[in-house]
Amino acid sequence: MITKAKATLRQIADGLHVRLARLLPRHIPIAFKLALVMTLLLVLGMASLGIFISDNQNRLMRSQLEDFGNTMALQLAKLSSEPILSENNLNLRLLTTNLGMDGKVLGAGIYDHDGALLSATGIQPEIPRHLFAAGTARAQPWFRETADGASERLISFVAPATYQGVRVGSVVVTLSASQMDQAATSARNAIIYATLGMTLLASLLAYWLSRRLSLPIHHLMEATRAIGRGNLATRIDQRRNDELGFLFEGFNNMAAGLLKKSQVEQVFSRYVSKNVADKVLANLDEVRLVDRPIEATVLFADITGFTAMSEKLEPSQVSELLNEYFSYISRACSLYGGVVDKFIGDCAMLVFGILEDDSDHAFNAVSCAILIQRLAAQLNEQRRADGRPEVHFRIGINSGAMLAGNLGSDERMEYTVVGDAVNLASRLCSEAQPDQTIIRKQLFTMLQPRITAHAGQNLSIRGKSTPVQIYSVQNIHCDDQAQLEANLHNLMTSGTHQPGLRAVDHA
Repeated sequence: MITKAKATLRQIADGLHVRLARLLPRHIPIAFKLALVMTLLLVLGMASLGIFISDNQNRLMRSQLEDFGNTMALQLAKLSSEPILSENNLNLRLLTTNLGMDGKVLGAGIYDHDGALLSATGIQPEIPRHLFAAGTARAQPWFRETADGASERLISFVAPATYQGVRVGSVVVTLSASQMDQAATSARNAIIYATLGMTLLASLLAYWLSRRLSLPIHHLMEATRAIGRGNLATRIDQRRNDELGFLFEGFNNMAAGLLKKSQVEQVFSRYVSKNVADKVLANLDEVRLVDRPIEATVLFADITGFTAMSEKLEPSQVSELLNEYFSYISRACSLYGGVVDKFIGDCAMLVFGILEDDSDHAFNAVSCAILIQRLAAQLNEQRRADGRPEVHFRIGINSGAMLAGNLGSDERMEYTVVGDAVNLASRLCSEAQPDQTIIRKQLFTMLQPRITAHAGQNLSIRGKSTPVQIYSVQNIHCDDQAQLEANLHNLMTSGTHQPGLRAVDHA
């Protein structure tokens, strides 16, 4: 039961925390925070000052009232000591009557040493007998109910009447404290209204000042958002000679560095595969990629008769032709998850299953080869109609174990694959006929029945003890034809005027 109760309480607390988080705004402007802090400080200062002034004023008024009451009581006691002793009631009545004529005095009384009233005028309080026996003047606050039912605060001052050091009686002078209370209330209200007015004025001033102070930060925030949206050309044009100026300068330098880095990445990605570029740029501290053995598939696609064709074309036409077809090949390779390893003259080397785990890399390579041949056939129809020479590809594909890693020197290196399987794929490409894609028997057996191919001759490969039987790929299974046709349509409709890899002669 206790465990269930704890779980229930925890759920309730979590629910309240979630609701509170939803109610609170996600973003609070710094101008509002600064204005709030400045206003709170000003309010705290004004309130503390008001309380201090009000308290001092109350103490001063109370001290003045007490001094006045004590003075009046002591003076009456001095004047009434002889009449009390001589029992001169007429003189005592004159003293109380004259004192009662003062508008500040509400009552005056003269008592004998036993506390019996000898003469009085105005209001007389009930004084405890121990105050009559006191040797010094005392103040006794009390309240009375007025005619309108309100309560009035009074203070009675009791002083001993002495003659030659002997107490012969006591006098009582009663004053009203209501006037002092009203003055204190008025002063307190005035201080409160002044504090509220100053608070409102201070709030507006604090908000305006905080807006002025936070405006550069707001500009920096907007510029940062622009950088986040990809606008790396964003700069802050403000010139300041304070800390914010150094911050703006640092931001501009950072933005310039990001723009340059982005440009380098874009250029770099055009000279190597995007996947390889991403891995290199993600580990700039350790550029060298780890050499590792892998199972992958290599495709070589070579333009047949290219040497004779290039002799009839201008160099710019040769470059344009290679860039056009290599752009198509690059996009075809990407559609099937492959990587462009390099372009060697008029030959493209593609690798499948090299950077990401791909259990279907062999079939993807064959599908990419068929897509390239279909694409070349459709482009040749356009070239024949335009009177331009046709372009035919011969393709060799092989799958097997190979080593993926860096080749080259410390000054220049490239990420590629090497091994017997790669060499065999290159040899198969050189043995293929125009518009033909050949594979070896082991790959055909592995991919059955997803592809159709015709058996060819046995090739004697240098370094191989036994001949290699080859198969000419015809097509892929009908279940995968729809995707192939969609990829072909995508390539044909996308056009050739897109950023692609430029032809680089590595030979």
